[in-house]
Amino acid sequence: MRDRKSLFSQCLPGWITHHESRITFAMLTELIVTGGVVLLLVFLSTIESAYESLSEVSLRILSSEREDSPGRFSFLRELMEHRRRFGLILILGTQLSIVGIAILLADVFIDAGARSPLLLAFVAAFVIVVLFRQLLPRLLTQNRPEDVFWTLLPAFQVFYRLFSVFVAPVTALLNKMRKPEPEQAITEQEDEETKEEIQAFIDVGEEAGIIEESEGELIQSIIEFSDTRVAEVMRPRPQIIAIEATATVADARQLMIESKHSRLPVYRDQIDTIEGIVYVRDLLAFCEADKVSKPVTKCMRPAYFVPESKSIRELLEEMQKAKVQIAMVIDEYGGLAGLVTLEDIIEEILGEIEDEDEATTKDEIIEAEDGSYLVDGGTEIRKIELLYDKELEADDFTTLAGLIINELGHVPAIGEKLDFKGLRFEVVDADSKRVNRVRLSSIGEEATPSQNQSTATSD
Repeated sequence: MRDRKSLFSQCLPGWITHHESRITFAMLTELIVTGGVVLLLVFLSTIESAYESLSEVSLRILSSEREDSPGRFSFLRELMEHRRRFGLILILGTQLSIVGIAILLADVFIDAGARSPLLLAFVAAFVIVVLFRQLLPRLLTQNRPEDVFWTLLPAFQVFYRLFSVFVAPVTALLNKMRKPEPEQAITEQEDEETKEEIQAFIDVGEEAGIIEESEGELIQSIIEFSDTRVAEVMRPRPQIIAIEATATVADARQLMIESKHSRLPVYRDQIDTIEGIVYVRDLLAFCEADKVSKPVTKCMRPAYFVPESKSIRELLEEMQKAKVQIAMVIDEYGGLAGLVTLEDIIEEILGEIEDEDEATTKDEIIEAEDGSYLVDGGTEIRKIELLYDKELEADDFTTLAGLIINELGHVPAIGEKLDFKGLRFEVVDADSKRVNRVRLSSIGEEATPSQNQSTATSD
């Protein structure tokens, strides 16, 4: 027995132990128990790492594909239904394991006669936690975490049942301490969770090749559809082409031909006072020579008004019920903010819809030979974001001109430049009231708001 102790003590550094006689059977037992607790830590950490690597969709696929093992299948369903208890058990198990390892190591070093047993125990426990709590579990679950999770489920079920006895009262107490959430907040949370699940399905479908990228974008547009407000898709007030109530049918017909619009708002005195909408098909009934001189109000229909805060999903339903194709948008003060058409709403889902005339007459974005773009000032910010695949954080404005004026603090002159979010905006056409045309190019790196610059050049 003494020879064994001598052999073991020779394996320990001289600065750890003073006395060979301190190597005891109890110390060997503590080392073995410590190794067992380390294995438990690896096991629980691997379960946790595998679970965190799985998306909601992966879990659902796993639970539907592995029905050949009813025991594991039912346990997986239980974990998905009691996620809080599952998380608490993992936390409790891993923390107790770490504390247990530290205590056992301290006892081992004390028995070994180490000069600084607590310091050595701390260092050893730290190394063990880094290796066996962080690195090893991630390596084990790096490839196919669902297989690792499924394999470890039976063993974890025993641990889960044992610790549920202690965790169940804590879970019940936490549920009682939680303040009841308003029904609206619960509904919003459920909607958000549903959107996240659908997004996860899209991601998995695209990775597996089941869903094409264009189809994924369409589904994504439908998901975001209900969150979009009318103010985000409407045509702003300065872009509205309308006709005064005192105009004649002939005037309205001529304006429709020039603007290529099939519907015109009718206002009296000022644009805020919208009296109705004239449709081209109603105008056709007044094309006879004796009717073209009549006031346009004779063939107009009542205008449909909506607040700019309304969601476009609700507006679409209302427009379908009211059988209207255009709605006037009012702001919080009752003033005219813009107009929105049925086509604008549909384009929010399907993307831009251009007819023959629009495709040839409206070139909002033209690519130049040097890689820059000539962009119409009224172009929506979201189109610029899609063009350069970056977020411009345009919450207070919807058009390119609005962004430039907001950042500069004034209506810029021709030749004035703005560097913003890694893009350079150079005004090439403007007047005293608006920005008409902008040259847009990338400057390679993002500029912070403090780096934005305005420089005017003169010929």
